[in-house]
This record gives sequence, C-alpha cells and structure tokens, in this order.
Amino acid sequence: MNQLSQRAEVSYNIIKAIYRNPYRPTNTDTVNRIAHALGVPATVLLEDVSEEEMVREQRALAAELAVLPRRPGRQPRRQAP
Repeated sequence: MNQLSQRAEVSYNIIKAIYRNPYRPTNTDTVNRIAHALGVPATVLLEDVSEEEMVREQRALAAELAVLPRRPGRQPRRQAP
C-alpha cells in the first residue's frame, strides 16, 4: 500500500481506507491516480453493485474487522448500524 500511495500520489490513509471499505465514496481524481499508478484503465477499478449487495458486503467487512486483533492502546471502532 505504501508503494501504491507514493506512485499514485494519494495519501496512504486514503489507500488503506479504500482497501478496508471499497464502497467508501472516493473522488474520480483519486480513482484515476490509482489506476494510472497500477497501469490500468480506471474502469477496471469500478464495479456496478446493487444497494443490497453493497450493504451485505459492508456488513461482512465490518464483521471481519471486528475479529481482528487490535494493537495495544488503540480504542475499538464504533460499529455502524
């Protein structure tokens, strides 16, 4: 992720946030920068997903993140409803 962040000139935290939640709103400039850094058209990074499928996958991602061990000293994240 660090190399991609540097090559795309996009914040590491944004790359990490997209990786953790691919459904997060992301501006087109960011998508274009990432695609260019990967050497692919931006359309390769996009997918048309139904609202129901998105919600289902977001819940699955949240469940996966909830069971990951936390580093000492970090506060647990609040779960979205």
